[in-house]
Amino acid sequence: VIWLSLNVLLFWKTFLLYNRGPEYHYLHQMLGLGLCLSRASASVLNLNCSLILLPMCRTLLAYLRGSQKVPSRRTRRLLDKSRTFHITCGVTICIFSGVHVAAHLVNALNFSVNYREDFIELNAARYRDEDPRKLLFTTVPGLTGVCMVLVLFLMITASTYAIRVSNYDIFWYTHNLFFVFYMLLMLHVSGDDWKPYKLRRLYFIWVCRDIQSFRWFADLLCVLHNKFWQENRPDYVNIQLYLSQTDGLQKIIGEKYHALNSRLFIGRPRWKLLFDEIAKCNRGKTVGVFCCGPNSISKTLHKLSNQNNSYGTRFEYNKESFS
Repeated sequence: VIWLSLNVLLFWKTFLLYNRGPEYHYLHQMLGLGLCLSRASASVLNLNCSLILLPMCRTLLAYLRGSQKVPSRRTRRLLDKSRTFHITCGVTICIFSGVHVAAHLVNALNFSVNYREDFIELNAARYRDEDPRKLLFTTVPGLTGVCMVLVLFLMITASTYAIRVSNYDIFWYTHNLFFVFYMLLMLHVSGDDWKPYKLRRLYFIWVCRDIQSFRWFADLLCVLHNKFWQENRPDYVNIQLYLSQTDGLQKIIGEKYHALNSRLFIGRPRWKLLFDEIAKCNRGKTVGVFCCGPNSISKTLHKLSNQNNSYGTRFEYNKESFS
């Protein structure tokens, strides 16, 4: 029951992590269900690969049987079922290896089909419609995974009752490939470079009176926007631009400032709604507020920073001046 519960818990928690976790949002957009199944099955495989050898450790079993470490007679009788537990772990490894392999085949295809230049570091493919077989046979996780499947196939087929009865040596020697299997497993895990990307956020609110002021910073904001997209951190900076004058606005919204088009607003920010949004997204955390501008805005932001909110978010107000 404990073993079964651990397997279910690991699979479910890992599945939810990669399905809903914000740090895997962009990877999930690219790979979909294949990502969740490949990682969830990997957790189950890791657990059972760490347990499958223990029931066959004869010295350990002899020690437990002959000592008072296991005082209950009924519990000690469970040690006689060690071979059954070993087989159960082995069958589980076979089943979830199938799930893991199938999910990764889908992932390799999705890496190729859904390739985007915005996710260069995140994507295993080098260009759109790259042959998925290259991902399987030219990367460390792919190549070691293929070798592990071959080793596992040999071990499983040689473990059948017919082979064990007709030629026990075949069973014995193929089962000793477990050493090769674990070496490949170490390389397989260390070669897996799927990194989580945390969604830390910086809110940049800029209120301009005229277009000329906007031009001061527009180029730099575009450079920052493109930089964070290339680093797979597009949500790191939330840019909101407010213009109180519309003259010449069409001249600004062009191909050069394409990244800022959807971030342009006419009028002034609704500060209360903005603070509520930030508080909701950062429950129980401390958020720094830095204001550089006229006293009227400074007083408004200072007042809102000192107000309590229902999300337990604390705002620390800071006044900046460059004049």
